[in-house]
Amino acid sequence: MSSFETLVRKLMRSTKQVDSKLQKLQEIATTIKAKYEPRPEFERWKQTLGGRKWKREQYRWQKGRCIVCQCSVDLKGSHIDHIQPLITHPHLAIEPSNLRILCADCNLSKGARTSTET
Repeated sequence: MSSFETLVRKLMRSTKQVDSKLQKLQEIATTIKAKYEPRPEFERWKQTLGGRKWKREQYRWQKGRCIVCQCSVDLKGSHIDHIQPLITHPHLAIEPSNLRILCADCNLSKGARTSTET
C-alpha cells in the first residue's frame, strides 16, 4: 500500500471520528437548548410558588375576569397569556409585566399574535 493510500485511510478514519463526536455534541446541545427554551421555562415557572402566587394575585387584581372579553373565569380554568408572544419575545417568558390572565377562548383565539389590549 502506498503512503498516499495510507494517508487517505487515516484521513477517512479521522473524519468518521470527528463526525461521530460532532453528532454527540449536537445531541447534547439539543438537550440543553430544550431545557432553556422559553415554553418549558414558562411551564416550570407556573408550577413554582412564585408562579402560583403571581397567578392568584393577578386573578384578584383582574377581579376574576378575562382582561379581553371581561367574562368571569375560574382561577383554575384561566390561562396565563403572554402579551408579547413567546415566539417573538422569548426573553419575556416569565416577565410579570408581559403576563395576564385570559379565558381559554380569548387565549386560544389569540394564538401567537401580539396583544394591543391592556
